Amino acid sequence: MRVLVIEKEPSAAARIHEALRQIWCDVDNWEEDGWIEENGEFQRLRQGGYDAVILGSGIPGISGMEILGRLRRDNCQLPVLMVTGGLAEERISGLEQGADYCLSAPFEERELLAALKAVLRRKREMIPERMNYEELSLDQGTFVLSGPGGSFQLGKREFDVMQTLLVNRDMVVPKGLLLSRIWGDNPEAVENNVEVYISFLRKKLRAVQAGVSILTIRNLGYRLSADKNES
Repeated sequence: MRVLVIEKEPSAAARIHEALRQIWCDVDNWEEDGWIEENGEFQRLRQGGYDAVILGSGIPGISGMEILGRLRRDNCQLPVLMVTGGLAEERISGLEQGADYCLSAPFEERELLAALKAVLRRKREMIPERMNYEELSLDQGTFVLSGPGGSFQLGKREFDVMQTLLVNRDMVVPKGLLLSRIWGDNPEAVENNVEVYISFLRKKLRAVQAGVSILTIRNLGYRLSADKNES
């Protein structure tokens, strides 16, 4: 699991990080420079493969509430756990802007973790049991990948790679993200593991004839593509 923390106050950010260490997730801090593209969208956030955002006071020059509003206007559907002051008006405003949950500071670490798990659970419930792209179908209950040409029962890691690519099918998924998300802290895992499973999946995609390929985006990662969109 990968979480982005947006909090300009070092002491508050440290408290959030300390809580998140208990569940062994990858945590990134929002760095002010480089996140906002020329068109004003938070493209790096979209492409970072995050499972959730913990949104506090924001960054210098942009408040947490402004960031939340821009994310939702950009149609970014990442779960957002917002940490606000104790005022009910702030919590109400956060929910109205599109936060999935608003937590009052100061908070207990267990409360933060419970709230994060709740918004992540809601995200999983929103992902359909059967994921479709062009003529490709992935059944999340049975791990079966199918298309007009047939079907395959995927192994757990094959399924995890395929699911991640489907969930993020409009984005480039970094190789390092696949490695950390699927192999976790396994010290023997290397990027070649990802390449091997991508190769397995490419063969299966050709066999099921679903009109979908996995493209390698040089120095960046992988992206699903409909074959008809590629020259």
